[in-house]
Amino acid sequence: MKSHTDQKLTLKNLLIIWDTEMELAQKFIKKLFPRGFLIRVEYLMFPFIFASPLTARQSGKICVAVLFNSTKSNVAGGDRYVGVFVRERGETEWQSISNTNLFSFGISFSQHGATQRYYIAGGNGLHRSSDGGKTWKILTGWQTMEVLSVASDPVDSTMIYVATPYGIFKSTDDGKSWTEKMRGFKTWYTDEVIIDRRDRRTLYAATEEDLYRSIDGAENWSPLKVGAPGMRTVVQHPANFNVFLIGTEDHDVRVTLDNGKSWKAGVGMPATAIYAIHISSDGKEIYAGGFRSGVWRSEDFGQSWQQIWTAPEIEAIYSLLVDPMDANHVMVGTNGKGIYESYDKGKTWKQAGLEGAHVKQIAFYPF
Repeated sequence: MKSHTDQKLTLKNLLIIWDTEMELAQKFIKKLFPRGFLIRVEYLMFPFIFASPLTARQSGKICVAVLFNSTKSNVAGGDRYVGVFVRERGETEWQSISNTNLFSFGISFSQHGATQRYYIAGGNGLHRSSDGGKTWKILTGWQTMEVLSVASDPVDSTMIYVATPYGIFKSTDDGKSWTEKMRGFKTWYTDEVIIDRRDRRTLYAATEEDLYRSIDGAENWSPLKVGAPGMRTVVQHPANFNVFLIGTEDHDVRVTLDNGKSWKAGVGMPATAIYAIHISSDGKEIYAGGFRSGVWRSEDFGQSWQQIWTAPEIEAIYSLLVDPMDANHVMVGTNGKGIYESYDKGKTWKQAGLEGAHVKQIAFYPF
């Protein structure tokens, strides 16, 4: 697939204001490149990814991170479904691309110019591949042995952040060294760290006590006073950047529409633990799931929710994905039941492989 990254959008008649004219911009780009493309647009110091309809082979693969396997099915001395696995869109077979027995909490992808990098937040540190998953290198030392989440700076490829049970760590030299960044935190355990879509120096950290924000590249942190303890996951809306949603432990989903100034619980969802939230690429639909919760959907920025699948056989939902090329295709990662997927926006579901696996994350990357 030919990359148009280096064109820098010199077309004089293309002006994109992402947060107010997202759909118009996408339609215009599709007319320019009807055969399909992957293009990066620098806006407010953050590279957005626009994607027109592509073939399954061109568009990439679905990727999952598996923490551990309940069935204990071993192959060559290793757990059969532990690590990171990929499959083509529309196919059913999963292939391992990580080291054997790598307990995987999450995955991340970054692209700087022509260089693509894949990260695994693993039970023994942060792993990185620069060759599409063929080989991996551990970047962290003894201080960050267990990495729960990773965020790579979208502009500076040498800057990486990780969330761990011992707090936030930052590297400014491509993972050669790491510095603890916890000034302002009251508790250490941090489930997730993300970078703001508008400003790469602004970060959010989901901790046991509150959601914290830094506006200076993780040097200092301030609590946002969500009003519910136990932050499990945080997501920022892809179209309205002032909207954030948080999955909490026993206090369902909390949402802010004003960039963290005020928070409220959505209507319709009972108090429960929410481990996973995913927003469709067009921003119109939000899905959530957690402990014995089934799958919930919101169409109004998380202000109200409707349960679309009770999933009585599933104890917990750890991860969710809405296919960026097909909004009808929704995938669920479970604890001990592998992957389930729906091709009709959650009306019907079927098992989609990796049975017995505890799937911590599902993502879509251009392998």
